[in-house]
Amino acid sequence: MKTLFGAVTLSLALAAALQPAQAQEVVIGVPVASTGIFSFAAVPGRNGIETALEELNATGELGGLTLKLLIEDTASDKNQATTLVSRFAQYDKAAVILGPTSSVEAFAALPVAQEQGVPVVSTASADVSRVGDWIFKSNATPATIMQALGEQAAARLAPRNVAYVFNRDNDAYIAQKNGVKDLFEAKGIKTVAEETIVGSDTDFTALATKLAALDIDTLLISTTAETSANIIIQAKQAGLSDKVRILGTPSMASQQFLKVGGSAVEGTIFVADYFLESASPLNKTFVEAYQRKFKIAPDVFAAIGYNQLKVAAAAIKAAGPTYDRAAIRAALLTVKDLPTVLGGGKLTINDNRTPTYGGFVLTVKGGAFTLL
Repeated sequence: MKTLFGAVTLSLALAAALQPAQAQEVVIGVPVASTGIFSFAAVPGRNGIETALEELNATGELGGLTLKLLIEDTASDKNQATTLVSRFAQYDKAAVILGPTSSVEAFAALPVAQEQGVPVVSTASADVSRVGDWIFKSNATPATIMQALGEQAAARLAPRNVAYVFNRDNDAYIAQKNGVKDLFEAKGIKTVAEETIVGSDTDFTALATKLAALDIDTLLISTTAETSANIIIQAKQAGLSDKVRILGTPSMASQQFLKVGGSAVEGTIFVADYFLESASPLNKTFVEAYQRKFKIAPDVFAAIGYNQLKVAAAAIKAAGPTYDRAAIRAALLTVKDLPTVLGGGKLTINDNRTPTYGGFVLTVKGGAFTLL
């Protein structure tokens, strides 16, 4: 097991006028997959959290309240994620937990938080809120976010014959695939094939050959950023026609997808919670702060991480004067029209403890993301 201690601790400074005796500290456990197969999402997500923390510090939004973030690496391992959530809940007495990164880790670890009565604000793609009433999501569920892609693709591309490739060992990617497949089939669009992979797969030679031989006009790929890019590269090398439209999930809204895929992913169409070029003032502030700190533009996962802490901070602020777990959970249920860099710019937590905010349908053009 990798290091569980030596957490990176980040704190909001007290307002200058307050005395140290007046300080009130809220501990937040942050289990993120800084290494391993889910790091493509976790590293920018962690950076987004840090950007949000600095913004809260600079604006004094929380007054004299101090947020103490304990950031630990799950190594993309569900067992390590479970151990960390248990430690945060019992040893560190965390008032709230942000994470874990992936659905695989979340479904293994979050029952511990539910049992211990610790509110969780998760960015896992799948609908992990069904684990229990202490579990909240800060990003939209797979079916919700994929609906925008399915509707636009059906209307603008008029697909007739579709093949699907998806991770069978990840609930989120299954749900994202089904979000489009169910919508397409309801419109009479034919499913030609459904091919599955697992997260550890790297050689897609046989799959690529099969895809290239299919009579399809559309291919939907529902898996991680790097894996999606590699499947596309190998399928095109095997002879997949350039006329086949390739659709995908929010994972494609990652710089890793562009880096690995190169010219092979030009024209790929996918849905995303976030668009870098959004003109909202909040997004401009976020982009400037993120680029200043990390010397790179934020991607969708950075924006989701930024939003994750902002959601938690809004609930913590409303949970005073006790700032305990039950008060924070109750406050999360009241989050409504919270300004966000995601979707249409306003986030509301619904009765299922998941947010609504809309989404962007993007494509790759000239090696960059742009609105379809």
